[in-house]
Amino acid sequence: MTEENDGSNESHLTKGRLEALSDGIFAFAMTLLVIGLSVPDKATLVPSNAYALQVLIDLYSGFMHYALAFLILGAFWLSQHMQFHSVRTPDKIFTWINLVTLMFVALLPFSASFSGAFSGVPVGAMVFETNLLLIGIGLSIQWWYATNDHRLTESTLKPAYIRKIRFRNLVVPGVSIVGILFALAGITWSTAIYMTLPIVFFGVEYIFG
Repeated sequence: MTEENDGSNESHLTKGRLEALSDGIFAFAMTLLVIGLSVPDKATLVPSNAYALQVLIDLYSGFMHYALAFLILGAFWLSQHMQFHSVRTPDKIFTWINLVTLMFVALLPFSASFSGAFSGVPVGAMVFETNLLLIGIGLSIQWWYATNDHRLTESTLKPAYIRKIRFRNLVVPGVSIVGILFALAGITWSTAIYMTLPIVFFGVEYIFG
């Protein structure tokens, strides 16, 4: 006999639909990042090689924040993809954790543009770093909730794999906290700390296999 379900504990949202929403927001945010790189309106009034070169130089900070944000979002997207692969069916709490995380993902084009516009200003860097910190925390909470007592995952999921993803999710938040502390200390190049991410990610992969 089939047990009746009143639907009170179900989100009525399949994993596929939640994945599609997440992929769409990540793709939109990654595409929207480039809007922060804008050519001055008067560029057409000064059609010279010297001025064009100066515009590119002035956009250096914007290009750097665009590249950092794009690559870090790519790493976040990969982490979320690995999480969804292990989740059976999302419940209401998992869905809301994911939605709040996506809210900060959608905000990243603004924070990257803001930080690029205020290059050399600690507050500008902190806005960008705090945004990345919140996304990383969201992914960490999402994974902890899904895997705690195998709430949303198969019981056969290996503890070593669970720990690996947990530490992987904490990489960007950890680096972001260091960046925020640097910014609070008045260090204007604090966002450069994200250049260490490939080394840290490699370390996590090496330790956990």
